[in-house]
Amino acid sequence: MVTIKHVSERAGVSQATVSRVINGSTRVSREKQLKVESAIKELGYRPNSIAQALASSRTESVGIVVPELGGPFYSGILQSIEGQLRQLGYHAVITAGSNTEQSQKEAVEFLLGRRVDALILHTQQLDDDYLIMLEERGIPIILINRVVPEMLTSCIDIDNEAGGLLATQYLIKMGHKHIACITGPLNKSDARGRLQGYRKALENAGLEYNEMLVSEAGFTEETGMSAMKKLLNRGCPFSAVFAANDHMAFGAREVLKSVGLSVPDDISLVGFDNILFARYLTPGLTTIDFPIEKMSKEAVKLAIHKLNKNKSDVNLKLVPSLVIRDSVKNVINTL
Repeated sequence: MVTIKHVSERAGVSQATVSRVINGSTRVSREKQLKVESAIKELGYRPNSIAQALASSRTESVGIVVPELGGPFYSGILQSIEGQLRQLGYHAVITAGSNTEQSQKEAVEFLLGRRVDALILHTQQLDDDYLIMLEERGIPIILINRVVPEMLTSCIDIDNEAGGLLATQYLIKMGHKHIACITGPLNKSDARGRLQGYRKALENAGLEYNEMLVSEAGFTEETGMSAMKKLLNRGCPFSAVFAANDHMAFGAREVLKSVGLSVPDDISLVGFDNILFARYLTPGLTTIDFPIEKMSKEAVKLAIHKLNKNKSDVNLKLVPSLVIRDSVKNVINTL
């Protein structure tokens, strides 16, 4: 069995130095760190996780809270974060916080009771003051897809406004002048940002913002269906729809199909998130790519930097991109 002693002899350093490297201490020179890491790899040394946790007061685990465990969006986030943590020798402890403040708070307290070393939170319902209080208690926290002004160096966000702008600009470029918008719940910052991007694109193009063409939904297929029914019943004509996530776009598409309207021949459609199913629809859904893997990677990197008290070079603001498929019709020469 390979021990710390064997690693120290192979690396030519003390056992204390090996221990510091394993526990992420910054009190080791880069040269010695590389020697130790090389020796560990060559010898196939695996630290005793129980002894290591006792020595460092760490559990080598990171708690993750998301609203729900199902669905391609959250499952993609969880899979990516868990994979990144595992590569670094950490375990992920995952819990669903539902969509209420109380349940999300209970999820956080559950993880803290399990003595996780850090928290990665995708939560919109938790109060800013509660999160600030946790950070002031010295708990390493990373917020994803959310910004709390007092915790800017702990927040990794996507530029939701830029995404809404991209989606609507593309529809305008393709000749559409009457563009409806199905928003997410406007008590959530990401939904507000995407709506703001939609409004900005209209303003930049000299097009009037019309509240009759905006319908609020809940980031689900069912609410997307309800929102589309409302838009159709209002009798305000439109040739295109920007849905603020792909699930709502799927629901909207089903309603259009049920009333005999075709995508994109009758109504063009753009979503947001670029979940896996979007590419397999017929026609494929044009959408905004949410860089889930990049966000997850940056969140894990920031968590480890906080644990080891290292300076962070994390990208805190991620930029979305447009994925063009076949759900938008060019109407420039037909209007």
